[in-house]
Amino acid sequence: MKTNKTLFTGILLSSTLVFAGCGGSDDSNPAFNDQNSDGSIVNGELKYSGYDIFTEVVDGKYKTAWGKLKFRISNNGVQEEITTVVGSSPTAYQQIRSSNNNEFDYYAGNNFFIGVPENFDNEYYKISFVDNDTFKLKIQQNNTTVNSTYDIFTYDLSGVGKLDYNAETGIFTDLYYDYFPDNIAFPQGSSCYVLQETSEESYYTFYSTDQRYTPTLEQWLENKQNLESYEIKDVVKENIGQNNSLPAVRFTDQYGDTYAAVFFNGEVFEADYVEQGVKEKLNLDPETDVVECYMYNDIAAKFMDEQIKANYNKQQ
Repeated sequence: MKTNKTLFTGILLSSTLVFAGCGGSDDSNPAFNDQNSDGSIVNGELKYSGYDIFTEVVDGKYKTAWGKLKFRISNNGVQEEITTVVGSSPTAYQQIRSSNNNEFDYYAGNNFFIGVPENFDNEYYKISFVDNDTFKLKIQQNNTTVNSTYDIFTYDLSGVGKLDYNAETGIFTDLYYDYFPDNIAFPQGSSCYVLQETSEESYYTFYSTDQRYTPTLEQWLENKQNLESYEIKDVVKENIGQNNSLPAVRFTDQYGDTYAAVFFNGEVFEADYVEQGVKEKLNLDPETDVVECYMYNDIAAKFMDEQIKANYNKQQ
């Protein structure tokens, strides 16, 4: 199931790409018109929208609200528009995002460390398109770089509705929330995108807002095994970061999934581990697996906007 943090990592690249500007709730910005909805990279641009559900307290009661992030990526950089779809004010989501200015994304590997604020500019991130479904991303700070290639997979959402929680195949979208009725489906022409990373370096990535533990990596491993019932296999302990001064550990579980942690600033941070030259492990075939797809073209995003607004007052 998708978490809010996922929205700001791989699927949206919003924390691995630049925030280049914040808009209001008005969609009249000409840089974000609802054109060029077919395919992934069209006319040298990759455009998509993603949604973030959050909770507000209004008149002493908890109320569901929705924010939207709309991106336009080209070789010249990234434009972003942040809007509130529904909320206590037209800028409720923008205010939440602006309060996150002190959050950092970290990338650490063999003798390198990069720490970049979530709100930053194009000097840290360089993008180049390879073809209509591939782009390269360089994360750079001072003389240190992390280089990755992203393959873009496009999925037709026409007629796709809410997927059952127990489904073994299909496309999983934001419609999974109980917020939405069971009988709706995306209209003709709707698409979504999945990005699959292949990195030129091995690295650990973690965030200042990630779940953290104390006091040791050993205790983190013990908790994973004893409290969370993971089978701990293929444990790797190593030192990473500038001058390899940060202890890190990773393991695989009984399903072959990798879990990692880094000891940083006196605390243990949960992390993701990216292995050099290995394509990111994702479900990509909806006929054999469940594909998680939350990056929408303009047609699908317009439908999401309509459904979010239509169901706003029904959930209170």
